[in-house]
Amino acid sequence: MSGLQENSAQNAGIPFSFFCSLVRAISNINPKPPRPRPKQPSPQFEYPALQIFSKWVNELRRRFSPLPPNTTAICFRMLFPEEDIRRKYDIQETRMTQLLEQCFGIDRKAFEKWSLEDASGCLGQELKVVLDRSCPHLDGFISPLTIADVDELLDELASKSGYSHQSVRSKYPQERSRSRADIIRCLFRPLSPEDAAALSQIILKDLKPLMYPLTEFHYTTALTKFNSESVKMLRIDHAMNAWDHSKTFSGFYRMRASLDAAAAYADEPSNSRCDIEPAMNVPVAIPKSEKGQGCQHALDFLQGSSRVWAETKYDGERAQIHVEIRADNSSRITIFSKSKRDSTHDRHAVHSIIRSALGLDPSHQRDKGRTIVRQNVILDAEMVAFRGGKVDEFWRIRELIDSTAHGIRRSRKGSRSVVAYEHESMDSEANEGINLGLVFFDVVYLDSTPLHSRPYACRRVILESLVQPEFGKAMLADRYLIDMSTHPHETLRKIFSEHIASHEEGLVIKAEDSRYNDYRKPWVKLKKDYTPDFGDNLTLVILGASWEKIRGRSLRVPPTTYTTFYIGALDKQSTFILPKFHIYFTASYGLDREKLEEVNFLIKSSNPIPYSASNDLPFKFTVFQGLSLPPTVILRTPLAVDIFGAGFTKAAKSQHYELRFPRITKIYRPSERSWKESLNLEDLHRKACNSVGRDRSDKDLYDFCNQAFGKPSSPSVNSPRKRKARAASWDRRLDELERKIPRHNTPSSVIDLTCSPSQSAQKKVRGDSKPLTPRTNVIGHPSINAEPIRSRPCPYLTPPRKQVPNRLKSSTAPKALPSLEGTLAWFAQPASKKCAKCASWKKRIPLEGRVHSLQALLVGCGWTGTQGNSGVKRGVIIIDESDEDEEKCKDRILYMLHEIPHRKRVEIEVVGCRSSSL
Repeated sequence: MSGLQENSAQNAGIPFSFFCSLVRAISNINPKPPRPRPKQPSPQFEYPALQIFSKWVNELRRRFSPLPPNTTAICFRMLFPEEDIRRKYDIQETRMTQLLEQCFGIDRKAFEKWSLEDASGCLGQELKVVLDRSCPHLDGFISPLTIADVDELLDELASKSGYSHQSVRSKYPQERSRSRADIIRCLFRPLSPEDAAALSQIILKDLKPLMYPLTEFHYTTALTKFNSESVKMLRIDHAMNAWDHSKTFSGFYRMRASLDAAAAYADEPSNSRCDIEPAMNVPVAIPKSEKGQGCQHALDFLQGSSRVWAETKYDGERAQIHVEIRADNSSRITIFSKSKRDSTHDRHAVHSIIRSALGLDPSHQRDKGRTIVRQNVILDAEMVAFRGGKVDEFWRIRELIDSTAHGIRRSRKGSRSVVAYEHESMDSEANEGINLGLVFFDVVYLDSTPLHSRPYACRRVILESLVQPEFGKAMLADRYLIDMSTHPHETLRKIFSEHIASHEEGLVIKAEDSRYNDYRKPWVKLKKDYTPDFGDNLTLVILGASWEKIRGRSLRVPPTTYTTFYIGALDKQSTFILPKFHIYFTASYGLDREKLEEVNFLIKSSNPIPYSASNDLPFKFTVFQGLSLPPTVILRTPLAVDIFGAGFTKAAKSQHYELRFPRITKIYRPSERSWKESLNLEDLHRKACNSVGRDRSDKDLYDFCNQAFGKPSSPSVNSPRKRKARAASWDRRLDELERKIPRHNTPSSVIDLTCSPSQSAQKKVRGDSKPLTPRTNVIGHPSINAEPIRSRPCPYLTPPRKQVPNRLKSSTAPKALPSLEGTLAWFAQPASKKCAKCASWKKRIPLEGRVHSLQALLVGCGWTGTQGNSGVKRGVIIIDESDEDEEKCKDRILYMLHEIPHRKRVEIEVVGCRSSSL
């Protein structure tokens, strides 16, 4: 572009075509087949998509500096449309094809092939092909629309959706707004085919299939020769760091989960930026949790804490509650969902509960001594369905929201649909005696004071002083103390067994000294289905299959691949001579790529028939109308399938329990196992009721008959006797699991992490442990008015570069240590990755010289704890240099070690795995 053209473009704004040039450049990256890790790993953050983005940002600033207002927000909203929580369009592929037909006057059938076997699976790509044929443009055509023009038109398009944020909808009152078709014409008609393709995917909230297009369209090659890592996709935090080298852009976004707020912060001069902390009416980023695959595995994440707490995990919907007190003492409530969407109106039924719990409702009496909210507060809670004082099943929440919400989510009253197979206990309309409520579990902001850097123990004390529990409406999460010095895994196992026996979803393990969203001591979820072979297992049947766009794109496979399988069960109540199945949910996960390829071959070779022509079959079937899409093909012979999940739930308008988060473990060939060995609907319902703790619907009738004939009634599924038996059974199973898992802890001859005999004698594992009362009596915890606790360095900020003391050394160059004798080593290596260099080092270091955590190394070398091990002469931290975050990991370790007070201790050396010898 000439200088005159550049000046003209600068005055007119940034062309939308310039943004689309970034999409085209990234789409030209060639995917690579899986291969072993290179001996010399690439430097951190060097991958093609990020390199292209960095060059594009430099060119953007060279051509258009100073950048027009809101450029940062506009670019990131377009590049990562799925993160744009303000705008919803209510437009998916089906509606988009209708709008494109009206816009271009092209037959809709030309676009509808986007998901067929001979297509790309990307509507934007198919649109480009159609437009290239019908209305070609010259190469290098630059649209007159700027990114600001497109962003404004997208705001207008989003205002048509009731799910968009109020700030978007209020800009365009409905009485003066244009139709969707008119807005689409203004958006698309000035664009080239390539630009139109990009814009269509932005509206569909998924730019990835256009930026990372498929190159292989045979299912076998796509599944076996490539994988999801064949093209490394641009991560939003990497893009933010490339845009703002100070890394405060990404740091702000990790605290306040609003793209617009983070972009505005990045645009401010560095000398005028405020501290990064929570703020009212902006969603606070939800802490990332680890998955505990057993009791000991869960506790391993929290090594170094003397006390941890096991909180009951309630089966509900996440609610982040922001409350502001106005000058007239009235209150304003804002509620954000887990997806960061403003769901205040959806959850109108809990507004009065929030005010009552916080003492903001004068009609409710409040206990003396409780903290009063004077300005504002941000609380974490789980919205649940209460039946009396007990939390009911998760699926009830949806029914209650539909009947109590204000705005678009409120359902319209209508006649019930008639279904062929009903259970009284599954009646979606039977919500008498059930109401929405809240379980509070954290507080991160109070009276304009951020609490995210306070320890969990302090935040819990403040929470207990704030929230007034109310039976069947508001409560504090139950929690159980675990002393890490005395058999903590046994204590946790007892607690977990009791929760499973009581049909609870699971536990969340939290260190008492951890901050909110603490990457060093994260929250750890412990659920039945996270533990190997402990989920709810069923044998059902697969009757259909299809390619589903979300799963297909995550696997990077074309529409020729079956990614989603339609699950059903035999209906024994059917009066048909032929067997009749009911298909009512799908499963897309569980199989690895190799197994998925085998299943695809099995189905394709069995000559399935299209769903539209599935009349001539040796069985009858019905399909639940609530499924998003019907199957593409129907199998001529049903296949038995083993499937497991995280308990049971029920879809809206369905009368049958289905597995929650279903995952396939095995699909059988007909010769291996017949579909006749699978569960029927009646048996499945009985098993599901037992799992969720619901008595069968005809139990009252059976009990009446037994009493009439002088026989004892059968105990309820929730009777103390049955619950105790279940708890004992689960405790044995968990104990057997822990015994099977090999432990690599250092023997006590090298490093002793056990407690003293006196401590062991004082502490005993209680099988009947109960949660503390809602108000925990803990002495000595700081109050809200106490001196603020110094926060640890944030993971997303670059640690300050300090002079490394002589006692601590860092090296990546080969260096030989005098002897392996007396050396204690810890490998800072991601558990999910394998490094050949690290493996070779492990072969040369004796097992008794390796520890499983940094805390164990610090104790053994005398850096923490009462005293070090006298046999340890040197400590070594070996960092996996094949990991892209190697430099960041090293910085964090060095910074943390610098902060430990100096004392008599053994030297610790930090080395990279490329060092040739110890």
